[in-house]
Amino acid sequence: MNRTPYQLAFGLLLLISFVFYACPSSTGSGSTDDPPAVDFKNKDNTLRVRLAAEPNRLNPFLTTSAYARPVYEQLFLPLLETNKEDFSFRPALAVGRPDVQDVTDGPFAGGVSYTYELVNGATFSDGQPIRVADVMFTFKVPFNQNIAEAIHVRSGLNMVADVYADSDNDRRFTVVTDRKYILSEDAISTTFIFPEHIFDPEGLLRAYSIADLKNGEVDQSEDATLVTFAEQFVSAPYSRNPEKLIGAGPYLLREWEDGQYITMARNPNWWVDQQPENRPALHAYPDSLVFRVINDQVTAMNAMKSELIDLLPSMDATAFVEERENEYLQDRFRFETPSTFNIIYLALNNRDPLLDDKQVRRALAHVLDVESIVELAYAGLATRLSGPTSPRKPTYNTKLQLIEKDLALANELLTAAGWEDSNGNGVRDKLIDGERKEMEMELLYPPGSLFGETLANVMKDGAGQIGVAVTLVPRGMRAMLGEDVASREYQMYAGASGGYHQIDDYFTLWHTSSNTARGQNRWQFGNAETDNLIEEINRTLDEEKRTALYHQFQEMVYDEQPIIFLFSPQERIAISKRFSGGRGLEVAPNFDVRDFQLRQLE
Repeated sequence: MNRTPYQLAFGLLLLISFVFYACPSSTGSGSTDDPPAVDFKNKDNTLRVRLAAEPNRLNPFLTTSAYARPVYEQLFLPLLETNKEDFSFRPALAVGRPDVQDVTDGPFAGGVSYTYELVNGATFSDGQPIRVADVMFTFKVPFNQNIAEAIHVRSGLNMVADVYADSDNDRRFTVVTDRKYILSEDAISTTFIFPEHIFDPEGLLRAYSIADLKNGEVDQSEDATLVTFAEQFVSAPYSRNPEKLIGAGPYLLREWEDGQYITMARNPNWWVDQQPENRPALHAYPDSLVFRVINDQVTAMNAMKSELIDLLPSMDATAFVEERENEYLQDRFRFETPSTFNIIYLALNNRDPLLDDKQVRRALAHVLDVESIVELAYAGLATRLSGPTSPRKPTYNTKLQLIEKDLALANELLTAAGWEDSNGNGVRDKLIDGERKEMEMELLYPPGSLFGETLANVMKDGAGQIGVAVTLVPRGMRAMLGEDVASREYQMYAGASGGYHQIDDYFTLWHTSSNTARGQNRWQFGNAETDNLIEEINRTLDEEKRTALYHQFQEMVYDEQPIIFLFSPQERIAISKRFSGGRGLEVAPNFDVRDFQLRQLE
């Protein structure tokens, strides 16, 4: 699943950690012991990549870890890959993009059919051919409700109604959806394909159709076969063991040393090598890969200077700016700053009595000097934005003006909303439901984060100047999101949303049905009008009409100011000059290890 829509919903915690904790710290693991260093002119074709945290699993259906993705996408291939240069589709396990047809009759009338053909000769890494049966198995897996970890996949593929084989061509199959959805082709095409003979050796799912698993007629929690399959699928071997993590990708998992590194070797029998003329876009240049787990930024920087790693993504912005002027490192590394699609914001609880008036929310937006935050926390390496869409996307509404710091206007807005300092204590107050409330609120932010601490202090200082008392509460991300935010018992927190190149599906973050403990509408925004607009966007396939709807929604969000949009950061990545070809990319994880070719040195 290359950047599939469900990654947005459940990658947020890891993205926030990725964005917020990219700063020096004095603690953390990450030994620089084995594997050994490589001299700059060594011909060893091993690419060493720093991971800021260890993945929890390497099964793409069971993990949302941003740190697992660059590893597991070497093991598995989807039907189509996304070209990370121009975001177009390119063939992988399928010969090309599907034949797309509207469904006009039958049980799925109103939906769409997508017909693909598998590449002749494509095999899994154990040599077994990739069959339509493997595709059908793969699309059934996430609909087994007993696999709770696969909820992000299930939600992204929820429009899939059936997958059936072509009776005249054993490599041809059709995926049918029960409705039109703007990201259907993307979600279907970029789903990684699993070998049935490895992940379901007893054929436990063969007796079930997708309809059986979706229509509720089967009590899945009581179905012994489905429970047995789920227990097997989520077991450790199918997420960690080389013998079980079999896919059609170019690399084989070799060793996973907990807390230290993950090593991979290029498959000498990769099926693509047998037909290079048919798959020019598929390549994998390094002979081996080492993903070294180094939590601490300082340790990571030292490993780079010692040339123990070749690829260092998400560097602390200040260190990045300083080190790219280091002549020693300039000779050995390229320093790149590709744009990203990530969005950083200050979340507001729209149903808190202190924040349920849009004038108050707009006043708080006028408190922040965003430019200074970008300079202090990101060394200027970010682009400001005005709404829920990345400025990198053509659907971004450029007519919406950035909200600048303006304390005079902020004061006017608070006064207009009925907030006055009636008792002269320097803090505004208001009579709410017969009780006088002081405008005192808490801002939750991740401790140890340069960005979080900068944002918190700038907000506290500015808010104090307009009679709003802000208490800063350092809170670990898991506790913050899992407790305070999930229960909606918060007022403000520093947050981030995932950066993907696709057209936006606003449902996950903005629809009122997502305002649940496990839902991502954490600011409790929306009403019937905004819900209807989101739903209309999701079923509008005409690009021009959809763009107009996007702009309309962004205008509504801008007017309500449910959260304070800050900026979209640039990636900061250092790449060893031992390699050519590979570079920093806009799409997370902002690099593709397969692109790195060992440079031919004199």
